[in-house]
Amino acid sequence: MSHDTRGLYPRVMTGPHVVPVRFLEALGHLAVWAGCYAVGCVLFVAAICGEPLPMRGMLVAFLATTGTYLLDRVGIGSGLPDRADVASQPRRVHFLRRTIPAVRPMALGLLVAALALIASAGLLAALVVPASLVGMLLYGHTPSQRRLKDVLLIKNLAVAVSLAAMALVLGTLDASTVSKSALGVAGGALLLHVMAAAMLCDIDDQHADARCGTKTIPNRFGPKATWFLADVFAIMAGGLIWFSGDLGWTQGRVWPLAVVPTAAVLLMHLAKPMRVRHLVDISFPVAVVIAVLLSGSPPVTSLT
Repeated sequence: MSHDTRGLYPRVMTGPHVVPVRFLEALGHLAVWAGCYAVGCVLFVAAICGEPLPMRGMLVAFLATTGTYLLDRVGIGSGLPDRADVASQPRRVHFLRRTIPAVRPMALGLLVAALALIASAGLLAALVVPASLVGMLLYGHTPSQRRLKDVLLIKNLAVAVSLAAMALVLGTLDASTVSKSALGVAGGALLLHVMAAAMLCDIDDQHADARCGTKTIPNRFGPKATWFLADVFAIMAGGLIWFSGDLGWTQGRVWPLAVVPTAAVLLMHLAKPMRVRHLVDISFPVAVVIAVLLSGSPPVTSLT
């Protein structure tokens, strides 16, 4: 490494008394839970649109999201880690900086695998992988002082739009025809859910973000207001799906998709967890799987 980064790390991270990174914690550092969240988004869209389980789309979503998040965390080049990450996630930064020789090639390998899987599905689908990389660069790696990730609400909206767009493409990958109204309901509801999740994830980093100039809902208005907004967004998403059936915009049993993911957010609020991010990443795909099972077992598409 060409930079001396010793001063960036808290002293507790370098001594022999440091608590080892546990397996589940390491999976979080390696963006596995973020990848699972993306899988849940794709399944969410497919279920609302009445499509078979998109196995290839879900696998591509996992590979592309995990690879992109990893590259965002370790960087493409040899620059210093993000100041806000060092302040808010010192264990993750320390873990990844120690394993960069392995993590960066792994991230690139995941992205190449995603591109290879999706390449035969057409130009629009194949653009998902490079679009993820471009979005990551625009979000947090621009040379200007005003990165998207530092701007209030824009940081959350950027994440929500990118995940929703990816899920709309990958969730309907094998569909011959898709109802535009169902696609609109799926996209709108998912946008609301991801906005809620992105705001909640900022709670963990509120103090570090404030010190580093990143404006978020939690450090501007407080965690209570953040939870309230997340609850409202989740209820709006559930209401949109619930009434879409009555209005004829969607077909089949969509009520579990309206109720279960929304209930997951409300239950998290009642539980008042100490740390939010990984719980958000895991609870949404689990909630979507439960909702899909309650809706009835749809057919499964192949990986090719």
